[in-house]
Parts: sequence; C-alpha cells; structure tokens
Amino acid sequence: MAEKKLVPELRFPGFGGEWEEKKLSKLVNIARGKSKYRPRNANILYEDGKYPFVQTGDIKDAGLYLTKFSQKYSEYGLKQSKLWSAGTLCVTIAANIAETAILGIDACFPDSIIGIVPLKNKADVTFIKYQFDKLKNDIQRLSEGVAQDNLNLEKLSNIIFTSPGFKEQEKIASFLSDIDEHIQLLEKKREALERYKKGVMQKIFNREIRFKDDAGKDFPDWDEKRLGEICEKRSSSISANELLNNGGNYKIYGATGFLRNVDFYQEEEPYISIVKDGAGVGRILLCDAKSSVLGTLDIIKPKENINIRFLYAVISAITFEKYTTGSTIPHIYFKDYAKEKVIIPCLSEQQKIASFLSSIDKSIDQVDHQLLRAKEYKKGLLQKMFV
Repeated sequence: MAEKKLVPELRFPGFGGEWEEKKLSKLVNIARGKSKYRPRNANILYEDGKYPFVQTGDIKDAGLYLTKFSQKYSEYGLKQSKLWSAGTLCVTIAANIAETAILGIDACFPDSIIGIVPLKNKADVTFIKYQFDKLKNDIQRLSEGVAQDNLNLEKLSNIIFTSPGFKEQEKIASFLSDIDEHIQLLEKKREALERYKKGVMQKIFNREIRFKDDAGKDFPDWDEKRLGEICEKRSSSISANELLNNGGNYKIYGATGFLRNVDFYQEEEPYISIVKDGAGVGRILLCDAKSSVLGTLDIIKPKENINIRFLYAVISAITFEKYTTGSTIPHIYFKDYAKEKVIIPCLSEQQKIASFLSSIDKSIDQVDHQLLRAKEYKKGLLQKMFV
C-alpha cells in the first residue's frame, strides 16, 4: 500500500510539496507558568494588583485572543511569578485540558498553564493555535490518567506537529483568523441582544414600559400574586438509562437542554422546565409540546389566564440562589420558590408582552443559527486545511 502523502485536502494556490513532521519542541519554546506562593488566593498576591493573572478558566472562556481576566497580581505577586508577553500561546494542562488562547496582553499565569513562543521563522503562533484546535481530542486522550487527567511538559513537547513552510502557515492562520473574527462578532451581537432583552424585561416588570390595548387604551393595573398561584409543578421519573437504544421523533430535555429524540413523550403542550438539583440548578428552559424531561428537572405549567411565554419571562427574573439548599448537591424545591411574589397583568397585556419578547428571542435564535454554521464551517476547514 502506498504511503500517504503529507498534503492537505485544501490548499492555497502557489504552495506545493509535502508538509513536514516535527516534534513541537523543534518549532517553539515551551515552558510552564509560574506561581510559587500557595495558597494562590492570599490577599498579598492581589492587593493593589496591576498585572493580569490568567487562569485555566479564563483561557477556556477566551476566543482566539485572551484579553479578559478575573484577577491581577500585585508587585509581590509578580515577584513570585513571571510576566509573559502578548503573543504567547497559552495551553492548559490541568482542569480544562488542551484549551488554548493567544495572550492579547502581557500576563502572568500559574503552572497549570504552559506558555508557547514560536521560534523565529519556524512557526506562526496562530497556526500553532489552530493545530491545537484540530488535535484537541487527541491531546486530551494523551493526557488521560488513572487518578487525574493532566498534560505535562514532556508529553506536550513530544507531540508531532505536521506543518508547511512559514509563509504558508501565515496564510492559513490569516484566513482562519478572519473566520474567528466573524464568530466573535456574532457572539458579541448575541451578548448585546441578551443585554437588551434583560434590560427591557427589567423595565417591563418595573412597569416603566407599558403596552396599550388594541383600541390604544391603558390596560388595568397589575396584581400581586405568589408564583404558586399562577402555575403548577409536575414531576418526571425518567432516567437517562431508559434512553439507551431509544430513537424517535419526540424531544427529551436534560439539565443542559435538548438531549436527543425518543419514541415517547410526557407533555402534550409546551411547558417550562427547571433544573431542580445538581449542576445547573435553577436553569430554566421553554420546552416544546410533545416532549419530556429527565427526573432531575421539574415541569412548570401555567394556570388559567396565564400566558406561558409571559410565565417564562416571570420565572426568568427569579433569583433561584436564595432558594437553594444542600452543601454537596444543591437543590431547589417548588414549595419554596412558589412563595415568590410576582406582579401579573391581565391576559391581554401578557400576550402583548410575550409577543414582544418572542421577537427578541427570534433574533437571538437567528444569531445562534449563524454561530452554529460558522463554527461548523471552521471545524470542517480545520480538517481539510491541516494534515
């Protein structure tokens, strides 16, 4: 059988020849971050801080470039760490394995992060970042351990990277960076729509914004009620194990949202689900008709003269943290949050409010769809533009 040539499926005009296989250490300088002092949450490290201190979660949440961070080191903190220059590629080797971002600022980071600086004319930092994106699953498998997953410096240094000449690396990196910029713009657009919706909802429930009836007249004043007076709770006993080898046309939801399609459903009409225990407790979702939820979620349905989309807006405004119990596994109970005081307009005004908020939701859904397509497009390119 002929040996497979190291040539990508997609290539820019003007470039030819096979790519070369090299250990990562032959393309870049690699070193671990530094933070000698423990515990890292000691006040002396951060008091009057001015030096960005980046952690694994910041890298996971970043896009191509990292510019946002949660903490700053003081002069004392800097002395026991190291300030890395903007342009350094950060790779997480603990907690969130193989997450990557390029520093858009000078920053410190701990030894759970590795800093990568390309050798001059050997590697483009953005190209290396995209190679990590493509190899992420393989690198995570490489890091699997008996007790705790981790990725050490030696393992990382010996990873084989396949790369073309420096000019072709720059061309690929520039093209993919444009796609990432488009993705980031869509994410910012989505964030702006969410902020707008949140602000509008606040004004609606403060009655700073009021709607008129079809004749242009004011609706009646709102009534104060308890949440339990306008909705009812149902439970589910479905476990994830029941879904094995089950397929169909009906949606089932879990703590993270839609799970899969199955051949049965519990609820005939649309409803609201609330995660009642575990991770994501208090997370709510407006669920489709003819669907079901796992037993870790409560089912909330409106009573008479309550519009479900308006009810969803009411529940969205509730702070569930104050109803959370349990130190190990957090729980919320309907009997507790059903006591929440809410103010309710007449059904006609509810419908006007629900229609207005639904129009914003549709705009958010459109951006979500655009984001999904852009990310899938990028994922396909990573497979075809790299060997």
